[in-house]
Amino acid sequence: MTIGYRKEIDGLRAVAVIPVILFHAGFQLFSGGYIGVDIFFVISGFLITSILLDEHQSQTFSLAAFYERRARRILPALVLVLACCLPFAYAILSPLDFRAFAKSLLGANIFLANIVSYQQTDYFDAASEIKPLLHLWSLSIEEQYYLVLPLLLAFLVKLGPKSVFSVLLALAAASLAYSEHVLYINERASFFFTTSRAWELLAGSLSAALVHYKFISLQSTTNTRTMLARQLLSGLGLAMVATPIFFYSKDTPFPGVYAVIPSLGTALILLFAIENTWAQRILSIKPLVGIGLISYSAYLWHQPVLAFVRYRSLESLSTTILVGLVLSVMGLAYLSWHFVERPFRNKVQFNRKQVWIFAISTSLILSVVSVLIYKKNGLPNRFDDKYSEAFYPPEFKEDRFCKFKPLFGSENLEGCEFGDSNGSQTVLLVGDSHASALLGGLHESFKNQGIRGIRVKVLKCAHQIPGMISASVNEEKIAIAQKCSNTYEELSTIFQQHADVVVLSIRWTARFAPIPGEFEEFFFNNQEGGVEFKPNISNFAQNENGEWSVNAQGKKLAAHKLLKGFTSVGKKVVVLYPVPEAGWDIPRYNFTTYAKTGAVQPIVSTSYDLFKRRNGFATRVLDEFKAPNLFRIRPENYFCNTYMADRCVAQKDFIPFYYDTNHLSTAGAKPLTDDIVKLLIH
Repeated sequence: MTIGYRKEIDGLRAVAVIPVILFHAGFQLFSGGYIGVDIFFVISGFLITSILLDEHQSQTFSLAAFYERRARRILPALVLVLACCLPFAYAILSPLDFRAFAKSLLGANIFLANIVSYQQTDYFDAASEIKPLLHLWSLSIEEQYYLVLPLLLAFLVKLGPKSVFSVLLALAAASLAYSEHVLYINERASFFFTTSRAWELLAGSLSAALVHYKFISLQSTTNTRTMLARQLLSGLGLAMVATPIFFYSKDTPFPGVYAVIPSLGTALILLFAIENTWAQRILSIKPLVGIGLISYSAYLWHQPVLAFVRYRSLESLSTTILVGLVLSVMGLAYLSWHFVERPFRNKVQFNRKQVWIFAISTSLILSVVSVLIYKKNGLPNRFDDKYSEAFYPPEFKEDRFCKFKPLFGSENLEGCEFGDSNGSQTVLLVGDSHASALLGGLHESFKNQGIRGIRVKVLKCAHQIPGMISASVNEEKIAIAQKCSNTYEELSTIFQQHADVVVLSIRWTARFAPIPGEFEEFFFNNQEGGVEFKPNISNFAQNENGEWSVNAQGKKLAAHKLLKGFTSVGKKVVVLYPVPEAGWDIPRYNFTTYAKTGAVQPIVSTSYDLFKRRNGFATRVLDEFKAPNLFRIRPENYFCNTYMADRCVAQKDFIPFYYDTNHLSTAGAKPLTDDIVKLLIH
């Protein structure tokens, strides 16, 4: 059965795109607005599969015609946005970020943006807010899906409806199971991989099959019971779509089973919001339909506009500016829809040959440009050489020089070796990304001193301090926290049997936040314009009575239990105290300052008093734990009240001590790693 134009679907597209844009703009009311992408997935699967099934039924299916339609639909507006982003990226982005942009540009151009996004950042990280092309991961997932779907359907329709339903349903179930499983092992993989998102597109495909094979009718009816069922189911679908937009957040485990609610809700709307149901009437109002028509262009434009403006600004954007940016996105979307999208869909204006010439030529040009920028390291010659390290400080990340594998046969722990693999003593480097930031200095020093290092990765732990929980407390998270505690006990046993020293480095204060009466915020505001673009996450721990709360007692107990687990082995344990946070992303701060003034500040610093107030609790907790084999390194001794009185220095002589807002660069980590090595060899 051929599905004609349904204006309520355009209204549903508006319901998808508006929350996505407002979520990325930072409006807290739309804390779950990212589920708009899931709505798009289901709509896309429904419409494309409907067309394919109809073409197979009428024997008019053509693979070349299918990809021509996709090219007409996707490429013109995409190429426009990518081309417009290039000059802004050239003018605004630092060499480091311009190089990352080039990689994203290539990924978007060849529909592998989801893989690039997986490699570069977490979708909910602060860094994602200044990545102009991050949002194109979803477009790549769709196109990867449509490389397979037409071929699969061409095979299945010959076998009949049973085969279509059974295979699509089996694939959807497998994809959803994989998404939920990997969510607690590798959250980024669950978010960005097609294998964990295909079930949403398949939900749309299955809905289309239900209509095509007449299990569900879209025809008008006078049957009262049928109309009542349509009202209830479409209303339920609308509620299932709307509720997560306001009640989900960055802390919601996603996608996995939490994505089922908006995805199933979308399917219910597509199947039952017809012929004057309340849901159909709501979604068919003219403003929603109008926004739905330009939704694809709006989605393409919103992230670059927000990211470039945020990148240029050193401070958080005001509500007024954000509203203005959202309105400008809508204006750009209308222009690109009217002057680019519509003409290219018109076969009279552009024939098949012209479309393919356009697609191939633009793809080649953009690919060559992106590769050149990447190979030239973001074109640093655009700027004065003496500032090159200020824009592009060396950072040493674990996945660049070592491969993780099971740690001494453990299923819950992985390790990657650095330093001297044949060293006489073995050091376990444990902690979060603050531990990873030490790797550059430790690797070279360990090689010179004959020390074998192992960077430890603890799997299936949602918090870096075992026994603690982030965001919200529920049975599932409590079970994960217990497993995490058991894994750390296993790590202590491995320490006893296979290693000589543990070096522990954690972003303690952020992991403890909030501590009522002392500090409330997970993210850092240096009160001089440097504010991390991070969500305000609450962390919970059990007190002596077994109650979960944000209060200090339980967090102190959890930290002391972690330290006791390592020190009780009787071997040397080195703990690093809180690293002063900068607030500014230092390389970006330098570049933005340069763009505005033509120079870089030789010294960048923050308040030492603010550091002491914010990190007082973490410092006391670590000070109060006593063990003769615990050795302490205090980063504040190197950065605070040293180069400048009452200030913590984040950059000196144009050399950044941080590669972002709080992670030490190789230069910044060097005095700490030097002291770690001294403790190991004496």
